[in-house]
Amino acid sequence: MSTATVKRNTIFAYGGLATPLAMIGYPIAIWLIPFYAEVVGIPLYIIANLLLIARFTDVITDPILGQLGDSTRTSIGRRKPWIILGVPLMMFAIYKLFIPDGEVSITYFVLYMMLMYLGSTIISIPYGAWGAEISPDYHQRSRVVGGREGWTLIGLLISALIPLAIEVSGQGISFFDSIQRMLAAIFVFQDFSTSGKMADILASMGIGIILLLPIFAAWALWKVPDPMPKMEKKIPLFEGLKYAAENPLLVRILLIIFLVIAGESFRNTLSLWFVRDVIGIETVGASYARYFIAGLIGIPFWLWLGKVLGKHRAFCITLVGTGTVSFLCFFLERGDFNQFHILFLLKGFCFGGLQFLPASMLADVVDLDSLKTGGRRAGTFFALNGMIAKISAMLAVWAAAILVDFSGFIPGTDNTEDSLLALRTLYCLGCAAFFLPALFLTWYYPLTKEKHQELRMELELSLIHISEPTRPRLISY
Repeated sequence: MSTATVKRNTIFAYGGLATPLAMIGYPIAIWLIPFYAEVVGIPLYIIANLLLIARFTDVITDPILGQLGDSTRTSIGRRKPWIILGVPLMMFAIYKLFIPDGEVSITYFVLYMMLMYLGSTIISIPYGAWGAEISPDYHQRSRVVGGREGWTLIGLLISALIPLAIEVSGQGISFFDSIQRMLAAIFVFQDFSTSGKMADILASMGIGIILLLPIFAAWALWKVPDPMPKMEKKIPLFEGLKYAAENPLLVRILLIIFLVIAGESFRNTLSLWFVRDVIGIETVGASYARYFIAGLIGIPFWLWLGKVLGKHRAFCITLVGTGTVSFLCFFLERGDFNQFHILFLLKGFCFGGLQFLPASMLADVVDLDSLKTGGRRAGTFFALNGMIAKISAMLAVWAAAILVDFSGFIPGTDNTEDSLLALRTLYCLGCAAFFLPALFLTWYYPLTKEKHQELRMELELSLIHISEPTRPRLISY
Protein backbone atom coordinates (compact mmCIF):
# COMPACT_ATOMS: atom_id res chain seq x y z
CA MET A 1 0.00 0.00 0.00
CA SER A 2 1.41 3.38 -1.08
CA THR A 3 2.20 5.67 1.83
CA ALA A 4 4.73 8.00 0.21
CA THR A 5 5.06 11.35 1.93
CA VAL A 6 3.75 14.25 -0.14
CA LYS A 7 6.46 16.88 -0.65
CA ARG A 8 6.01 20.07 1.30
CA ASN A 9 6.50 22.16 -1.84
CA THR A 10 3.64 20.29 -3.49
CA ILE A 11 1.37 20.96 -0.51
CA PHE A 12 2.31 24.65 -0.55
CA ALA A 13 1.72 25.04 -4.29
CA TYR A 14 -1.57 23.16 -4.20
CA GLY A 15 -2.82 24.96 -1.11
CA GLY A 16 -1.84 28.39 -2.41
CA LEU A 17 -4.81 28.56 -4.77
CA ALA A 18 -7.09 28.43 -1.73
CA THR A 19 -5.88 31.93 -0.78
CA PRO A 20 -7.72 33.93 -3.48
CA LEU A 21 -10.65 31.50 -3.35
CA ALA A 22 -11.01 32.22 0.38
CA MET A 23 -10.72 35.93 -0.32
CA ILE A 24 -13.84 35.53 -2.45
CA GLY A 25 -15.79 33.65 0.21
CA TYR A 26 -15.23 36.11 3.06
CA PRO A 27 -16.65 39.29 1.45
CA ILE A 28 -19.58 37.34 0.01
CA ALA A 29 -20.38 35.91 3.45
CA ILE A 30 -19.82 39.09 5.48
CA TRP A 31 -19.80 42.25 3.34
CA LEU A 32 -21.76 41.75 0.11
CA ILE A 33 -25.30 41.67 1.53
CA PRO A 34 -24.73 44.73 3.78
CA PHE A 35 -23.17 46.62 0.82
CA TYR A 36 -26.07 46.00 -1.56
CA ALA A 37 -28.60 46.65 1.25
CA GLU A 38 -27.03 49.78 2.79
CA VAL A 39 -25.09 51.41 -0.08
CA VAL A 40 -26.91 50.30 -3.23
CA GLY A 41 -30.28 50.36 -1.47
CA ILE A 42 -31.82 47.02 -2.50
CA PRO A 43 -34.29 45.89 0.21
CA LEU A 44 -33.02 42.99 2.30
CA TYR A 45 -35.84 40.60 1.47
CA ILE A 46 -35.26 41.19 -2.27
CA ILE A 47 -31.53 40.47 -1.89
CA ALA A 48 -32.37 37.25 -0.04
CA ASN A 49 -34.65 36.06 -2.84
CA LEU A 50 -32.22 37.10 -5.59
CA LEU A 51 -29.41 35.15 -3.91
CA LEU A 52 -31.73 32.16 -3.67
CA ILE A 53 -32.36 32.32 -7.44
CA ALA A 54 -28.66 32.77 -8.27
CA ARG A 55 -27.60 29.90 -6.02
CA PHE A 56 -30.30 27.58 -7.32
CA THR A 57 -29.06 27.87 -10.91
CA ASP A 58 -25.50 27.31 -9.68
CA VAL A 59 -26.43 24.13 -7.78
CA ILE A 60 -27.61 22.45 -10.99
CA THR A 61 -24.16 22.72 -12.58
CA ASP A 62 -22.26 20.95 -9.77
CA PRO A 63 -22.89 17.24 -10.56
CA ILE A 64 -22.54 17.94 -14.30
CA LEU A 65 -19.14 19.58 -13.86
CA GLY A 66 -18.06 16.87 -11.44
CA GLN A 67 -18.86 14.18 -14.00
CA LEU A 68 -17.17 16.14 -16.79
CA GLY A 69 -14.07 16.59 -14.63
CA ASP A 70 -13.86 12.87 -13.86
CA SER A 71 -14.20 12.09 -17.59
CA THR A 72 -11.62 14.62 -18.80
CA ARG A 73 -8.41 13.22 -20.31
CA THR A 74 -5.73 15.67 -21.45
CA SER A 75 -1.96 15.78 -21.59
CA ILE A 76 -1.89 18.10 -18.54
CA GLY A 77 -4.33 16.04 -16.47
CA ARG A 78 -8.06 16.06 -15.87
CA ARG A 79 -8.35 18.82 -13.23
CA LYS A 80 -6.05 21.53 -14.56
CA PRO A 81 -7.99 22.40 -17.77
CA TRP A 82 -11.07 23.34 -15.77
CA ILE A 83 -9.12 25.63 -13.46
CA ILE A 84 -7.58 27.33 -16.50
CA LEU A 85 -11.12 27.91 -17.81
CA GLY A 86 -12.59 29.14 -14.53
CA VAL A 87 -9.98 31.73 -13.52
CA PRO A 88 -10.70 34.46 -16.14
CA LEU A 89 -14.46 33.94 -15.78
CA MET A 90 -14.19 34.45 -12.03
CA MET A 91 -12.00 37.54 -12.39
CA PHE A 92 -14.51 39.24 -14.71
CA ALA A 93 -17.51 38.46 -12.47
CA ILE A 94 -15.72 39.68 -9.33
CA TYR A 95 -14.85 42.97 -11.05
CA LYS A 96 -18.48 43.61 -12.04
CA LEU A 97 -19.90 42.52 -8.68
CA PHE A 98 -17.41 44.13 -6.29
CA ILE A 99 -16.82 47.34 -8.26
CA PRO A 100 -20.21 48.17 -9.78
CA ASP A 101 -20.18 51.09 -12.20
CA GLY A 102 -23.20 53.38 -12.19
CA GLU A 103 -26.72 52.36 -11.26
CA VAL A 104 -27.11 48.72 -10.25
CA SER A 105 -30.32 47.01 -11.28
CA ILE A 106 -31.75 43.78 -9.94
CA THR A 107 -30.92 42.12 -13.27
CA TYR A 108 -27.30 43.28 -12.99
CA PHE A 109 -26.99 41.84 -9.47
CA VAL A 110 -28.49 38.46 -10.38
CA LEU A 111 -26.53 38.13 -13.64
CA TYR A 112 -23.10 38.69 -12.11
CA MET A 113 -23.90 36.64 -9.01
CA MET A 114 -24.74 33.73 -11.33
CA LEU A 115 -21.55 34.29 -13.33
CA MET A 116 -19.45 34.48 -10.18
CA TYR A 117 -20.99 31.28 -8.84
CA LEU A 118 -20.36 29.50 -12.15
CA GLY A 119 -16.71 30.55 -12.15
CA SER A 120 -16.40 29.41 -8.55
CA THR A 121 -17.88 26.01 -9.42
CA ILE A 122 -15.59 25.50 -12.44
CA ILE A 123 -12.57 26.10 -10.17
CA SER A 124 -13.58 24.68 -6.80
CA ILE A 125 -14.90 21.25 -7.82
CA PRO A 126 -11.79 20.09 -9.72
CA TYR A 127 -9.62 21.81 -7.11
CA GLY A 128 -11.17 19.84 -4.24
CA ALA A 129 -11.02 16.57 -6.20
CA TRP A 130 -7.39 17.27 -7.13
CA GLY A 131 -6.47 17.45 -3.44
CA ALA A 132 -8.11 14.07 -2.75
CA GLU A 133 -6.03 12.47 -5.53
CA ILE A 134 -2.58 13.78 -4.57
CA SER A 135 -2.22 10.96 -2.01
CA PRO A 136 -4.32 7.90 -1.04
CA ASP A 137 -2.99 7.83 2.55
CA TYR A 138 -5.24 8.72 5.54
CA HIS A 139 -2.75 11.07 7.25
CA GLN A 140 -1.15 12.40 4.04
CA ARG A 141 -4.60 13.56 2.99
CA SER A 142 -4.91 15.39 6.28
CA ARG A 143 -1.60 17.11 5.50
CA VAL A 144 -2.77 18.09 2.02
CA VAL A 145 -6.17 19.32 3.18
CA GLY A 146 -4.67 20.92 6.30
CA GLY A 147 -2.14 22.75 4.12
CA ARG A 148 -4.91 23.92 1.85
CA GLU A 149 -6.97 25.17 4.78
CA GLY A 150 -3.90 26.92 6.18
CA TRP A 151 -3.70 28.87 2.93
CA THR A 152 -7.45 29.37 3.16
CA LEU A 153 -7.01 31.07 6.50
CA ILE A 154 -4.18 33.19 5.09
CA GLY A 155 -6.58 34.28 2.35
CA LEU A 156 -9.26 35.03 4.91
CA LEU A 157 -6.72 36.98 6.96
CA ILE A 158 -5.71 39.04 3.92
CA SER A 159 -9.35 39.70 3.11
CA ALA A 160 -9.90 40.85 6.72
CA LEU A 161 -6.82 43.11 6.67
CA ILE A 162 -7.97 44.85 3.47
CA PRO A 163 -11.17 46.26 5.02
CA LEU A 164 -9.25 47.03 8.21
CA ALA A 165 -6.75 49.09 6.20
CA ILE A 166 -9.65 51.05 4.69
CA GLU A 167 -11.39 51.39 8.06
CA VAL A 168 -8.38 53.02 9.78
CA SER A 169 -7.34 55.23 6.85
CA GLY A 170 -8.67 58.63 5.94
CA GLN A 171 -7.84 62.14 4.80
CA GLY A 172 -4.74 63.46 6.52
CA ILE A 173 -3.68 60.04 7.85
CA SER A 174 -0.24 58.96 6.61
CA PHE A 175 0.72 55.43 5.58
CA PHE A 176 2.71 54.85 8.78
CA ASP A 177 -0.11 56.23 10.90
CA SER A 178 -2.48 53.81 9.17
CA ILE A 179 -0.15 50.89 10.00
CA GLN A 180 -0.03 51.99 13.65
CA ARG A 181 -3.82 52.26 13.73
CA MET A 182 -4.16 48.77 12.21
CA LEU A 183 -1.86 47.29 14.84
CA ALA A 184 -3.72 49.14 17.59
CA ALA A 185 -7.05 47.83 16.30
CA ILE A 186 -5.78 44.22 16.15
CA PHE A 187 -3.69 43.95 19.31
CA VAL A 188 -5.09 46.50 21.78
CA PHE A 189 -8.70 46.37 20.55
CA GLN A 190 -8.84 50.08 19.66
CA ASP A 191 -11.94 51.05 17.70
CA PHE A 192 -12.23 53.62 14.88
CA SER A 193 -15.14 55.21 13.04
CA THR A 194 -15.83 53.47 9.71
CA SER A 195 -18.87 55.39 8.47
CA GLY A 196 -19.27 55.63 4.67
CA LYS A 197 -16.38 53.30 3.74
CA MET A 198 -18.22 50.13 2.71
CA ALA A 199 -17.97 50.74 -1.07
CA ASP A 200 -14.20 51.34 -0.81
CA ILE A 201 -13.84 48.18 1.29
CA LEU A 202 -15.61 45.96 -1.25
CA ALA A 203 -13.77 47.50 -4.22
CA SER A 204 -10.37 47.00 -2.54
CA MET A 205 -11.14 43.34 -1.80
CA GLY A 206 -12.21 42.85 -5.43
CA ILE A 207 -8.93 44.28 -6.72
CA GLY A 208 -6.96 42.04 -4.35
CA ILE A 209 -8.76 38.92 -5.61
CA ILE A 210 -8.29 39.87 -9.27
CA LEU A 211 -4.54 40.35 -8.72
CA LEU A 212 -3.87 37.18 -6.69
CA LEU A 213 -6.12 34.61 -8.38
CA PRO A 214 -4.08 34.18 -11.60
CA ILE A 215 -0.77 34.19 -9.70
CA PHE A 216 -1.69 31.37 -7.31
CA ALA A 217 -3.48 29.42 -10.05
CA ALA A 218 -0.32 29.52 -12.20
CA TRP A 219 1.79 28.29 -9.25
CA ALA A 220 -0.47 25.28 -8.66
CA LEU A 221 -0.74 24.44 -12.37
CA TRP A 222 3.04 24.56 -12.72
CA LYS A 223 4.16 22.70 -9.60
CA VAL A 224 1.46 20.20 -8.61
CA PRO A 225 1.06 16.88 -10.48
CA ASP A 226 -2.41 16.01 -11.73
CA PRO A 227 -2.28 12.20 -11.52
CA MET A 228 -4.45 10.11 -13.78
CA PRO A 229 -6.24 7.31 -11.90
CA LYS A 230 -5.23 3.68 -12.17
CA MET A 231 -8.90 2.77 -12.48
CA GLU A 232 -10.23 3.69 -15.90
CA LYS A 233 -13.81 2.44 -15.54
CA LYS A 234 -16.21 5.28 -16.38
CA ILE A 235 -19.43 5.58 -14.43
CA PRO A 236 -22.34 7.40 -16.14
CA LEU A 237 -23.68 10.39 -14.23
CA PHE A 238 -27.02 8.95 -13.09
CA GLU A 239 -25.54 5.54 -12.33
CA GLY A 240 -22.85 7.32 -10.32
CA LEU A 241 -25.45 9.28 -8.36
CA LYS A 242 -27.25 6.00 -7.64
CA TYR A 243 -24.02 4.48 -6.30
CA ALA A 244 -23.48 7.61 -4.21
CA ALA A 245 -26.97 7.42 -2.72
CA GLU A 246 -26.27 3.80 -1.74
CA ASN A 247 -23.06 4.78 0.06
CA PRO A 248 -24.17 5.35 3.69
CA LEU A 249 -20.89 7.00 4.66
CA LEU A 250 -21.19 9.53 1.85
CA VAL A 251 -24.79 10.31 2.77
CA ARG A 252 -23.74 10.75 6.39
CA ILE A 253 -20.75 13.03 5.75
CA LEU A 254 -22.75 15.13 3.28
CA LEU A 255 -25.51 15.54 5.86
CA ILE A 256 -22.91 16.62 8.43
CA ILE A 257 -21.46 19.10 5.95
CA PHE A 258 -24.96 20.39 5.14
CA LEU A 259 -25.74 21.05 8.79
CA VAL A 260 -22.41 22.65 9.65
CA ILE A 261 -22.35 24.95 6.64
CA ALA A 262 -25.96 25.92 7.30
CA GLY A 263 -25.11 26.89 10.87
CA GLU A 264 -22.04 28.88 9.81
CA SER A 265 -23.78 30.56 6.86
CA PHE A 266 -26.78 31.52 8.99
CA ARG A 267 -24.47 33.13 11.57
CA ASN A 268 -22.16 34.76 9.02
CA THR A 269 -25.05 36.49 7.27
CA LEU A 270 -25.81 38.35 10.51
CA SER A 271 -22.24 38.71 11.74
CA LEU A 272 -21.42 42.27 10.61
CA TRP A 273 -24.67 43.63 12.00
CA PHE A 274 -24.24 41.79 15.32
CA VAL A 275 -20.67 43.03 15.80
CA ARG A 276 -21.46 46.60 14.75
CA ASP A 277 -25.05 47.19 15.91
CA VAL A 278 -25.36 44.92 18.96
CA ILE A 279 -21.85 44.95 20.48
CA GLY A 280 -20.96 48.40 19.10
CA ILE A 281 -17.62 47.58 17.39
CA GLU A 282 -17.05 49.54 14.18
CA THR A 283 -13.71 48.09 13.02
CA VAL A 284 -15.17 44.75 11.98
CA GLY A 285 -12.07 44.04 9.87
CA ALA A 286 -9.89 43.97 13.00
CA SER A 287 -12.20 41.47 14.68
CA TYR A 288 -11.97 39.13 11.70
CA ALA A 289 -8.20 39.63 11.36
CA ARG A 290 -7.77 38.31 14.92
CA TYR A 291 -10.31 35.58 14.20
CA PHE A 292 -8.40 34.24 11.20
CA ILE A 293 -5.02 34.54 12.96
CA ALA A 294 -6.44 32.33 15.72
CA GLY A 295 -7.74 29.89 13.09
CA LEU A 296 -4.33 29.70 11.42
CA ILE A 297 -2.66 29.04 14.77
CA GLY A 298 -5.22 26.34 15.50
CA ILE A 299 -4.66 24.18 12.40
CA PRO A 300 -1.55 22.33 13.72
CA PHE A 301 -3.48 21.59 16.90
CA TRP A 302 -6.45 20.13 15.00
CA LEU A 303 -4.11 18.09 12.79
CA TRP A 304 -2.47 16.66 15.92
CA LEU A 305 -5.82 16.04 17.61
CA GLY A 306 -7.12 14.29 14.48
CA LYS A 307 -4.15 11.92 14.65
CA VAL A 308 -4.61 11.24 18.35
CA LEU A 309 -8.40 10.93 18.57
CA GLY A 310 -9.39 10.42 14.93
CA LYS A 311 -10.74 13.04 12.57
CA HIS A 312 -14.38 12.62 13.56
CA ARG A 313 -13.79 12.98 17.31
CA ALA A 314 -11.58 16.03 16.75
CA PHE A 315 -14.35 17.51 14.62
CA CYS A 316 -16.85 16.90 17.43
CA ILE A 317 -14.70 19.04 19.71
CA THR A 318 -14.70 21.88 17.16
CA LEU A 319 -18.49 21.72 17.00
CA VAL A 320 -18.83 21.86 20.79
CA GLY A 321 -16.36 24.75 21.02
CA THR A 322 -18.01 26.76 18.24
CA GLY A 323 -21.51 26.21 19.60
CA THR A 324 -20.51 27.13 23.15
CA VAL A 325 -18.93 30.41 22.05
CA SER A 326 -22.00 31.38 20.02
CA PHE A 327 -24.25 30.62 22.99
CA LEU A 328 -22.15 32.72 25.38
CA CYS A 329 -22.26 35.68 22.99
CA PHE A 330 -26.00 35.92 23.67
CA PHE A 331 -25.28 37.31 27.14
CA LEU A 332 -22.99 40.13 25.97
CA GLU A 333 -24.21 43.72 26.18
CA ARG A 334 -23.32 46.73 24.07
CA GLY A 335 -19.82 47.86 25.02
CA ASP A 336 -18.61 44.40 26.17
CA PHE A 337 -15.71 44.67 23.74
CA ASN A 338 -13.08 42.65 25.62
CA GLN A 339 -15.45 39.78 26.38
CA PHE A 340 -16.52 39.62 22.75
CA HIS A 341 -12.93 39.69 21.48
CA ILE A 342 -11.96 36.78 23.76
CA LEU A 343 -14.95 34.68 22.65
CA PHE A 344 -14.35 35.54 19.00
CA LEU A 345 -10.71 34.45 19.31
CA LEU A 346 -11.84 31.09 20.72
CA LYS A 347 -14.32 30.73 17.87
CA GLY A 348 -11.52 31.52 15.38
CA PHE A 349 -9.32 28.82 16.93
CA CYS A 350 -12.12 26.28 16.42
CA PHE A 351 -12.67 27.56 12.87
CA GLY A 352 -9.34 26.01 11.80
CA GLY A 353 -10.65 22.50 12.54
CA LEU A 354 -14.12 23.30 11.26
CA GLN A 355 -12.59 24.12 7.87
CA PHE A 356 -10.43 21.11 6.99
CA LEU A 357 -11.58 18.07 9.00
CA PRO A 358 -14.85 17.40 7.07
CA ALA A 359 -13.07 17.75 3.70
CA SER A 360 -10.43 15.25 4.81
CA MET A 361 -13.15 12.84 5.98
CA LEU A 362 -14.90 13.15 2.61
CA ALA A 363 -11.66 12.32 0.76
CA ASP A 364 -11.48 9.04 2.72
CA VAL A 365 -15.02 8.12 1.64
CA VAL A 366 -13.93 8.29 -2.03
CA ASP A 367 -11.95 5.07 -1.45
CA LEU A 368 -15.04 3.12 -0.40
CA ASP A 369 -16.81 4.23 -3.57
CA SER A 370 -13.80 3.20 -5.68
CA LEU A 371 -13.90 -0.28 -4.18
CA LYS A 372 -17.62 -0.64 -4.86
CA THR A 373 -17.81 0.82 -8.37
CA GLY A 374 -14.37 0.29 -9.88
CA GLY A 375 -14.24 4.01 -10.74
CA ARG A 376 -12.21 6.87 -9.35
CA ARG A 377 -14.76 9.64 -8.92
CA ALA A 378 -13.34 12.25 -6.57
CA GLY A 379 -14.68 14.94 -8.90
CA THR A 380 -18.23 13.62 -8.63
CA PHE A 381 -17.94 13.36 -4.84
CA PHE A 382 -16.61 16.88 -4.44
CA ALA A 383 -19.27 18.08 -6.87
CA LEU A 384 -21.88 16.52 -4.59
CA ASN A 385 -20.12 18.15 -1.66
CA GLY A 386 -20.19 21.48 -3.49
CA MET A 387 -23.84 21.05 -4.39
CA ILE A 388 -24.81 20.19 -0.81
CA ALA A 389 -22.72 23.08 0.54
CA LYS A 390 -24.37 25.51 -1.86
CA ILE A 391 -27.89 24.30 -1.11
CA SER A 392 -27.12 24.55 2.60
CA ALA A 393 -25.62 28.04 2.35
CA MET A 394 -28.38 29.15 -0.03
CA LEU A 395 -31.17 28.15 2.34
CA ALA A 396 -29.38 29.38 5.47
CA VAL A 397 -28.49 32.81 4.04
CA TRP A 398 -32.03 33.20 2.70
CA ALA A 399 -33.56 32.18 6.04
CA ALA A 400 -31.29 34.48 8.07
CA ALA A 401 -31.96 37.49 5.84
CA ILE A 402 -35.71 36.88 5.70
CA LEU A 403 -36.03 36.29 9.46
CA VAL A 404 -34.00 39.36 10.47
CA ASP A 405 -35.93 41.46 7.94
CA PHE A 406 -39.23 40.09 9.31
CA SER A 407 -38.14 41.04 12.84
CA GLY A 408 -38.05 44.71 11.80
CA PHE A 409 -34.28 45.11 11.61
CA ILE A 410 -33.29 47.66 8.93
CA PRO A 411 -29.59 47.68 7.91
CA GLY A 412 -27.76 50.98 8.27
CA THR A 413 -30.35 52.65 10.53
CA ASP A 414 -31.04 53.09 14.25
CA ASN A 415 -33.00 49.97 15.16
CA THR A 416 -35.39 49.31 18.03
CA GLU A 417 -34.47 47.23 21.08
CA ASP A 418 -36.86 44.50 19.94
CA SER A 419 -35.27 44.21 16.50
CA LEU A 420 -31.77 44.15 18.03
CA LEU A 421 -32.89 41.41 20.45
CA ALA A 422 -34.17 39.41 17.49
CA LEU A 423 -30.82 39.91 15.72
CA ARG A 424 -28.97 38.80 18.88
CA THR A 425 -31.14 35.69 19.24
CA LEU A 426 -30.78 34.66 15.61
CA TYR A 427 -27.00 35.21 15.57
CA CYS A 428 -26.19 33.48 18.85
CA LEU A 429 -28.69 30.63 19.00
CA GLY A 430 -29.52 29.95 15.35
CA CYS A 431 -26.46 27.81 14.68
CA ALA A 432 -27.33 25.48 17.60
CA ALA A 433 -30.30 24.13 15.63
CA PHE A 434 -27.82 22.89 13.01
CA PHE A 435 -24.80 21.95 15.13
CA LEU A 436 -26.57 19.65 17.60
CA PRO A 437 -27.70 17.05 15.02
CA ALA A 438 -24.32 17.39 13.25
CA LEU A 439 -22.60 16.56 16.55
CA PHE A 440 -24.70 13.41 16.98
CA LEU A 441 -23.97 12.21 13.42
CA THR A 442 -20.23 12.91 13.75
CA TRP A 443 -19.74 11.27 17.15
CA TYR A 444 -20.86 7.88 15.83
CA TYR A 445 -19.05 8.20 12.49
CA PRO A 446 -17.68 4.69 11.70
CA LEU A 447 -14.74 5.29 9.31
CA THR A 448 -11.86 5.39 11.78
CA LYS A 449 -8.14 5.35 10.96
CA GLU A 450 -8.00 1.58 11.43
CA LYS A 451 -11.05 0.97 9.21
CA HIS A 452 -9.58 3.23 6.52
CA GLN A 453 -6.29 1.30 6.54
CA GLU A 454 -8.22 -1.95 5.95
CA LEU A 455 -10.16 -0.23 3.18
CA ARG A 456 -6.98 0.99 1.46
CA MET A 457 -5.46 -2.50 1.68
CA GLU A 458 -8.45 -4.07 -0.02
CA LEU A 459 -8.52 -1.32 -2.65
CA GLU A 460 -4.85 -1.92 -3.48
CA LEU A 461 -5.55 -5.65 -3.83
CA SER A 462 -8.51 -4.95 -6.10
CA LEU A 463 -6.25 -2.97 -8.45
CA ILE A 464 -4.10 -6.07 -8.88
CA HIS A 465 -6.61 -8.90 -8.91
CA ILE A 466 -10.02 -7.54 -9.91
CA SER A 467 -11.08 -6.17 -13.26
CA GLU A 468 -14.78 -5.67 -12.44
CA PRO A 469 -16.33 -3.76 -9.52
CA THR A 470 -16.84 -5.79 -6.40
CA ARG A 471 -18.37 -5.33 -3.03
CA PRO A 472 -15.90 -4.89 -0.17
CA ARG A 473 -15.09 -8.07 1.70
CA LEU A 474 -13.38 -6.67 4.75
CA ILE A 475 -15.28 -3.45 5.31
CA SER A 476 -18.92 -3.06 6.25
CA TYR A 477 -20.83 -0.04 7.57
